[in-house]
Amino acid sequence: MQYGALILCTSALMSGSTAVLAAPQGPSKITEHEIKVFINGRAGVDLCDSLDQIHIDHLEYFDFMGTGQQQAVVVASTCNTGTAGPDVHAVYARNARGELVELPFLGEAGGFPPPSNVPVFGNPNYELTVENRRLIAKWRDSSERENPAVARYRWDGKQFVFDRMDVEGPYPTSYDCAKATSTLDRAICYTPNVAALDLQLGQIYRSLMEQLPPGRTQQLQNQQRAWLAEREKRCVIYKTWVDCLTDMYIRRIAVLKQLKAGEHSLD
Repeated sequence: MQYGALILCTSALMSGSTAVLAAPQGPSKITEHEIKVFINGRAGVDLCDSLDQIHIDHLEYFDFMGTGQQQAVVVASTCNTGTAGPDVHAVYARNARGELVELPFLGEAGGFPPPSNVPVFGNPNYELTVENRRLIAKWRDSSERENPAVARYRWDGKQFVFDRMDVEGPYPTSYDCAKATSTLDRAICYTPNVAALDLQLGQIYRSLMEQLPPGRTQQLQNQQRAWLAEREKRCVIYKTWVDCLTDMYIRRIAVLKQLKAGEHSLD
């Protein structure tokens, strides 16, 4: 997934963000219809043929700015999203003229949110909600974690500023997750069930290497490298990648157990 398609855009209002802080005029409640019209007309180009092609997945109201008028926290899906999930994540307010504007975000280290290093895998997406006066971005993915990553933002009077990120994982594996370079190795570190299988496989593999005579260890190493290459090839991180990894690990662990018990030959 391209994070850029999901960033909480700021360009539409940076030039007029100060106007948002003035006392708003016009209707106090931002309606779903207004939100759809605003989304569809972003950058002056209609995205969808009909407003019916824009679905509001989540709408929540909260007065972050302390103006007495609630802003709208919106997660929406447009006609362009395909299978990627919601492609609009934003907070809308009214400026002094009563016009709808999108509140700006400042991401981690001054970049655009979400932070670029969010450890989520397999068609990830996030929802926006409000908790304890903070704007919360809750990520979900296909790693089988309940709350893969949660980013918190606070309103500083001009924009939403990244506060902190809470992440589930990494979990113990047979290797140092801090040194993992491939996407698949990183994904395993943040997938609890597969990480446990990887740890088990590593323990059996090391035990077997100690058990084999010196002339046979190279053969086992070559087989293990071939298995790792096949794992990388078969278990692409998309849709059924966790099931693919689980199946491969269970089968490989069974083979190593047979080798260790002398029930199977390296040849």
